[in-house]
Amino acid sequence: MDKRKKIIEKCGEACALDGSLNIAQKIAHETENLEEIIQKTNNQIPWCGKWILKKNQITSKCIQCGCPLVTNNIVSINSTFCYCSVGWVKLIFETLLKKTIEVKLEKSIGFGDNVCEFIINF
Repeated sequence: MDKRKKIIEKCGEACALDGSLNIAQKIAHETENLEEIIQKTNNQIPWCGKWILKKNQITSKCIQCGCPLVTNNIVSINSTFCYCSVGWVKLIFETLLKKTIEVKLEKSIGFGDNVCEFIINF
């Protein structure tokens, strides 16, 4: 699973290159204020849920899969594709925060959970 996970995370990074990364770069250039970064990210970068700042973590819960491959019926939801979003989140938030972060996929619809929950530690 580790090999598949790493490959799929790279797919998520590639997906971020399709517009969202440019927006993240713009936000990172405009401000270093963490609350403002989260607000601008929620307003400007399409995502399946809201990002919430909690001390040294940023979290988000999605009540439905936000993957365009799933929403356009190109692939079926499965646990492997959930790591694509991890790669997307990692690249976007490392760009926004200008530092290395850790992304944890706490829950996932693809794993059978009722939500997807992402936790970013920095």
